[in-house]
Amino acid sequence: MALHTPSTGPSGAPAPLGPVVLRFTALPEHVRIARLVTTSLARRAGLSAGDVEGVRLAVGEACGRAVQRSESAATSELVEVTSTSSAGTLVVEVVDHAGDDGVETEEVAMLLMEGLADEVAVTAGPGGRGGTTRLTWRAAGGSLRG
Repeated sequence: MALHTPSTGPSGAPAPLGPVVLRFTALPEHVRIARLVTTSLARRAGLSAGDVEGVRLAVGEACGRAVQRSESAATSELVEVTSTSSAGTLVVEVVDHAGDDGVETEEVAMLLMEGLADEVAVTAGPGGRGGTTRLTWRAAGGSLRG
């Protein structure tokens, strides 16, 4: 049985997608799966090829950060990635349950995510400070980046 979701809405704009939720054990080898899922959604959202590659890289950094925080806090909670797309905007939220584990945010990872996404926000998550990373991209015409 195949599931078909139209890639465009009635106006020709990309059809809304999601939310698509992926939960995984905080292991580095699972980051690849999150990148593959969000890259597919980015294509369906109508992002340019360059932005799709940016999604792959930034989501990998955000998930890697969540895995590192979870390992450092020795939590067995799952990392959760929620992706939604509407009106040419893709939003990816990566949530860990590590709390304030004392690990400072990796500055290079943050700079990379900020350079690849239109918006990046790191806020408190279920476990506390720094547990949610929200990445936003807009399809051509709505991009905040020059």
